Amino acid sequence: VDFQIMGEAKPYIKKTTDKSWRGVTLPWMSIGYELKLAPIHTLTLYNAIANGGKMISPIIIKESRIGGKPVEHYESHILNDQICSTPTLRKVKQMLEGVVERGTAKNIKTEKYKIAGKTGTAQKIENGRYVQKYYTSFAGYFPADNTKYSCIVIVDSPKGYYMEGSTTAAPVFREIADKIYSTDFILHKPL
Repeated sequence: VDFQIMGEAKPYIKKTTDKSWRGVTLPWMSIGYELKLAPIHTLTLYNAIANGGKMISPIIIKESRIGGKPVEHYESHILNDQICSTPTLRKVKQMLEGVVERGTAKNIKTEKYKIAGKTGTAQKIENGRYVQKYYTSFAGYFPADNTKYSCIVIVDSPKGYYMEGSTTAAPVFREIADKIYSTDFILHKPL
């Protein structure tokens, strides 16, 4: 992705030629295990989905200045013109909207604007073994029908009885989205 912060993690996606490839690797990879992605990489994928399939490198700042004078200008660049076919993209969007409409994140549904996204719950590894500790997440974008914002929320080792992305990370996403929605009057429907 070439993000603007030093120390960006490099993604690791297994290949069939890797020594650690096993018969269960592919199904595990399909739900996020046995690969390594930084949250910014995951968010870049969600942005591409919201952006009609065009994957663009994320940026934090557009310009740096010293004494009010521009020193350097930054622009995002296209990483992939079309990440998948149009029919596939349409199905993925419907699924991500369905997660909030009637799926694992229905607890963050709002009538004010549409949210699309996906919950995540991943068991942690310590000393080479899975332990009863988790990373929970919600990645998504809003308004889903005319996207302007995206966000990823990750909770490291949530405490309590319910330790899923739907009960820990998704409500944080909704709170962030509500605050943004309340300040962006362009998103509001006329009274």
